[in-house]
Amino acid sequence: MRCIISNSSDPYYNLAAEEFFLKNSMEEFFMLYINTPCIVVGKHQNLLSEINLDFSRKHNIKLARRISGGGTVYQDANNLNFSFIHNCINRELINFTRFTVPILEALKELGLKAEFSSRNDILIEEKKISGNAMHIYKNRVLSHGTLLFDSDLNSLSNALKSNYDRYTDKSIKSVKSSVTNISNYLDPPVSIIDFTNNIFACITKNEPDTRVETISDLEAIQISRISQEKYKTWNWIYGYSPKYKFRNSINVLDYAIAYELEVERGLIKGIELTITPSNWELEQFILNNLINSQHDYDIIEEKLKQISIKNSDITFMLSEFCKQLF
Repeated sequence: MRCIISNSSDPYYNLAAEEFFLKNSMEEFFMLYINTPCIVVGKHQNLLSEINLDFSRKHNIKLARRISGGGTVYQDANNLNFSFIHNCINRELINFTRFTVPILEALKELGLKAEFSSRNDILIEEKKISGNAMHIYKNRVLSHGTLLFDSDLNSLSNALKSNYDRYTDKSIKSVKSSVTNISNYLDPPVSIIDFTNNIFACITKNEPDTRVETISDLEAIQISRISQEKYKTWNWIYGYSPKYKFRNSINVLDYAIAYELEVERGLIKGIELTITPSNWELEQFILNNLINSQHDYDIIEEKLKQISIKNSDITFMLSEFCKQLF
């Protein structure tokens, strides 16, 4: 098994590396990596319904989508990610236990009393420290997870505030759990770098036929290409969300505006709009500029900024309206 600690903190690059090794090799892999602050949603989730968009924008938190299922996770520089890629001819033998046991054993070697839950999480004192997800490609499986070492739990809580009441869709919904940091249970305390090296040493010691290697220059080029062409793209991050409807209302100035957007592949395909009292100019402006637009705050905000409107009240209303479209 080839064992790697990624030297990149770019979540798009590291997600691309997992897919590259899964689909372009028959080797088995174990990889550790730490990302800059980001939110990573599961493949079949509606990104906008899972996150606090305003918080993520204000704190420069990157948004990403992985190829595995499961729920949304927040990651920062004090969260450690692990990945196993194995060959498995018999799919019936594929299960989370197979890939979490090595992590459990490594945690136990560090003196931690961790256990595996029925929801495929790793717990300490019944609080979640690790979530896991899986993706099968032909006769190979990617099983990866997070390890909350000393993450900012306030940012985690704020970043993952869901908006399910405003969205109607068939996406996979995240399950909320009580979480804690591994660092709270380590005595004496260690840094995230020492923790990473300890986990890596435990895995490479206990797994048979391990080889510690780096990502080659040629592999890095190919991984970067996948990152640019897939993981950083709007179509993958937003557009891959399942078809959904978004409904909301806003009271601004002397108007009440109620609306429902129908969104497919990230594009606004239909709008049901009611403005009370009636304002034909405002209604037509909204319909003309939002139909077939991407359901994306930056794009809609920029579109509204580029168009000059003589009526200052309508300009203000549209600005407030844009804030409530997510």
